[in-house]
Amino acid sequence: MLTADNLIMKVDYGKTGTYFYLVGLILIGIFLPTSKFGLSVSQFYLLALWLLLGLDMRAVNKMFMEKPLVNRILSRIAVSFKGIWFNIKTRFNDFLHNKVAVVMVSIYVMHFVGLIFTSDFQYAFKDIRIKLPLLVFPIILSSMKPLNRKQFDAVLWFFICSVFFVTILGTIKFLRRDFVDVRELSVFVSHIRVSLCIVFSIFILGYYLVRRNYSPIMKAVVVVLIMWFLCQVLILESFIGVLIIAALCIVLTLYFIFRTKNRIARICSIIVAVAFMVMLFSYPYKIIRDYNTPEKVVVEQLDTHTKLGNPYVFDTIRYGIEDGRYVGLYLSKQEMMDAWNARSDKKINREFDDGYASLVRYLTSKDLRKDAEGVSQLTDDDIRNIENGISNYNYIENPGIKTRIMKIMVAYGNYKKSKDANGSSVFQRVEYIKASLNIIKENPLVGVGTGDIADAFANYYEETDSKLLPEYRFRSHNQYLAIAVAFGIVGLLWYLFALLYPAVADKKNRNYLYLIFMFIMMLSMFTEDTLETQIGVTLFAFFNSFLVFAMPLDVDEKSSESEQQIREEIPDRRDPYSE
Repeated sequence: MLTADNLIMKVDYGKTGTYFYLVGLILIGIFLPTSKFGLSVSQFYLLALWLLLGLDMRAVNKMFMEKPLVNRILSRIAVSFKGIWFNIKTRFNDFLHNKVAVVMVSIYVMHFVGLIFTSDFQYAFKDIRIKLPLLVFPIILSSMKPLNRKQFDAVLWFFICSVFFVTILGTIKFLRRDFVDVRELSVFVSHIRVSLCIVFSIFILGYYLVRRNYSPIMKAVVVVLIMWFLCQVLILESFIGVLIIAALCIVLTLYFIFRTKNRIARICSIIVAVAFMVMLFSYPYKIIRDYNTPEKVVVEQLDTHTKLGNPYVFDTIRYGIEDGRYVGLYLSKQEMMDAWNARSDKKINREFDDGYASLVRYLTSKDLRKDAEGVSQLTDDDIRNIENGISNYNYIENPGIKTRIMKIMVAYGNYKKSKDANGSSVFQRVEYIKASLNIIKENPLVGVGTGDIADAFANYYEETDSKLLPEYRFRSHNQYLAIAVAFGIVGLLWYLFALLYPAVADKKNRNYLYLIFMFIMMLSMFTEDTLETQIGVTLFAFFNSFLVFAMPLDVDEKSSESEQQIREEIPDRRDPYSE
C-alpha cells in the first residue's frame, strides 16, 4: 500500500504533464519491436519532457504581460532557461540520491572508463552512442513520478499490441511463403529481439491472467494471445525463446510447489513438473534419433536403373544422412542435372557447381529420387527455393523447433567433418567463444578497452587463420564474454553486480514482472551480445528502468474492481500522482 515512508517527492508537473510523460513511455513500448528511428525520436521526446515538465508558462506570460513585445520574449526565454536549469538540478539530484539508478548507469560509465585502454576512438564513440539508453532511461525514469496501475498497464498493453502487430505481419509472410529464411518473418527488427519481446509478452499476459480481475471475455482474449505468441516462438525457430520459456515454467512451478500448503496441489504440481521435464528432454532426443536412423536398406530390393534407363548410384557414405534418409540413394547425377537445367535458368553441370548440393538435399527432403522423374515432381515454388539456396523442403514449409534441430544436426555434421562453421549460427558461436576466451586470456584484468573489441577479434581471426569467411567474423555473441573482452574480469564482476543489485537492494524490486524480465534478459545474454545493438540495449535499458522506477507501489496487490474505483475517485494527498 502507499505510505508516507515510501513516497518520494518529485518535481510536480500535474495531470497534463503526466499524460505527456505517459505518451513518451507508450511510444517506447510501441517502437521497441517495430522501429529504430521511432525509438530514437521517442527518447529525445522523453528527454525534452525531463527538461520542460514542471515549467508554469502561464505564470511566466502573466508576469511579463505589460512589458514591450521584445522585452516579454527575452524575459520569457530567461525565466524558461532558469526553470529548465532548476529542473535539471532537481531531477539530477533525485537521480544521484537513488542508489539503484546510479548503479544502473555505472554500466554505461564503465564504457567511458574503457576509453583509457582504447586506441580506436572512432569505434569507441560509436559504441558509446549506441549504448546511450543505458544512461538516459535510469536518469529520466528515476527522477520522474511513478505511474498508477492503469497507466503502468497501459504501457505494457501497448507494448504487447505492438508485438502482436509484428507477429501478424510475419504470419502473412509465412502464409505467402514469402521468405527464404525464418529470420525474414521479423519484418522490422532482428528476429532474436522480437523473440525476446514475444517471450516477455507471454509472461506479462500470464501475470495479468492471475493478478487482474478481468472479465471472462478479456481473460479469453489473454489466453488466445498467449497461445498465439507461443506458436510464433515455434515458427520463428527461436531456440533461446523456447529454452527461456521452459526454464521459467520450471522455476515458477518449483516456486509454487514450495509456497503452496495444499498437499494435493503440491503433488499435482510435482507430477506436472516431472512430466514437463521428461517431455522437454525426450522430444529433442527423439528428433535427433530419428534424424540419424534411416530405414534399413535391402540392396536386393533397390531399383538399379531410372525409368529412362540410366544406372543409379547408391552412396551411403559420402553423402551422409539427413531427415532420417540416406541422401545418396537413387542418385543419377547427369540425368538429374539435365532435368534441372531444362527447368531452371540457374544451370548445374558439375557436382561441384553451386546449387548441386541444395538440389540433392531438397529432393531427399521430399523423399524424391535424384533423377529426371524426381525433378519433374518439383513444383515451381520448389524450383525457386532451390535457386535461392534452400536445401530442405521443411525449411520453408514446416519451420519450427524440429526443423531448427535438424538444421543444427546438418551443421554439426559439417563442423565435425571439416571444422567449417560458416553458415551455422550455432557453430559460429562456438568459434566466437573460442576467440573471446583467447582474447580474455591475453587481457585478463581490464580487457582491451571500449574501442578495440573489433580489432581484437579481427587480429585473432587473422593470426589463427580462421576458416570463418569475412562476413561471418563477428564478436562474442555472448554479452558476458563481450564485457570480459572489453573490460576484463574486473569489468565482468561489476557488470554482474549491476545486473543483480536492483533486486538485492530493494524488496519492492523482487516482484514478478521485474524478476521475469531480468531472468529473460540474463539468460538471453548467454547466446546474444544484447547490449551491442540499438534494439537490444534499448529493450534492456528501458524495461530495466521502467519496471523499477515507474512501477506503482501496489502493482502486486490483487484488489477488486470496486476497490480500484474507490482508489481512483478519492485521491490520497500522499499519492504522488493525485491532483
